[in-house]
Amino acid sequence: LEDGDQEADYSWITDYSLVFDSCHVVDTYNFEENEGGIVRNNLVKFKLCPSNNCMTSCSGAEYMAPMDDFVNSYTEWKMNDVEYKCEQVRENCDCENRDDDEGCEAQCYKNAGMYDDCVEQEKGDDDGYEFNLQEWLECSEIEYESDDDTKYYVGPKCSSNGQAIHLAVFRDEDCTEHYDDGVFMTTYKMSLPYSNTNIVAENCISCTMNDANNNGYYYDKEITEICEESYMKSARCETNLYKQLSYVDETGCEYMSKVESLSAKQPSSAFAWVMTGFFAIACAGLAFLAAQMHLSTRKRQINLSDDSAVV
Repeated sequence: LEDGDQEADYSWITDYSLVFDSCHVVDTYNFEENEGGIVRNNLVKFKLCPSNNCMTSCSGAEYMAPMDDFVNSYTEWKMNDVEYKCEQVRENCDCENRDDDEGCEAQCYKNAGMYDDCVEQEKGDDDGYEFNLQEWLECSEIEYESDDDTKYYVGPKCSSNGQAIHLAVFRDEDCTEHYDDGVFMTTYKMSLPYSNTNIVAENCISCTMNDANNNGYYYDKEITEICEESYMKSARCETNLYKQLSYVDETGCEYMSKVESLSAKQPSSAFAWVMTGFFAIACAGLAFLAAQMHLSTRKRQINLSDDSAVV
């Protein structure tokens, strides 16, 4: 890890796994001169749990990061992870002396349950639309043709219960005004993927890079990009790690508490909700930034002689 955190030791993260917890939407009012309007903040809460005892309900350290950054990091990790696993299956397939190498490899992929991930499928229609998730991770315009020049967009959206991140159709370029997903079907002749399923897996994601494993033995373990990037861009509440680390970062605890409270209790009035969100998040945000500036004074010192300390 670099920049402002370069002097700190974050090697402990390699012993942990990242777990998606929830997503949150906070609307605030933009008070910038000549700007105005409502600003939508999409956030993701995730946890770091010990890899040897990781589960979605673990009581690990908690973090909150911008949803677009988190989803981008996740999809990059997913592609790399699939590529690595396909390579491992292929290397252990022993198809060199077979008459049909491709057929042999295909069978190995099937046996590993990874055929669809590892074998590139031929499209039935050469003119058909091939969906690429990464093209829609930022609010992107649909190629929809209309007589009145109406434009529609697709981008990530937090589910109503905050337990999943979906793709959805919107009427504005900032992807805040939700619209019927049928527009996507009309345009591309297919249902919008991830409109009802979670983009982000709900399982544990190891923070140790796969290629750091040498026949089962780890030497200099390296942190995966998804864990590093998500950690560096997050508000942090590491209270639950006080027995494991020599110090913990609690500068984001109040901010995260405010966000979760606002997500759970929305005022009936839209304006009241926006104003309440603005003042609550602004106050918590200022406290968070102030705490970051004086980080060393906010660290909880732990007795390193404690048997439970691992750093």
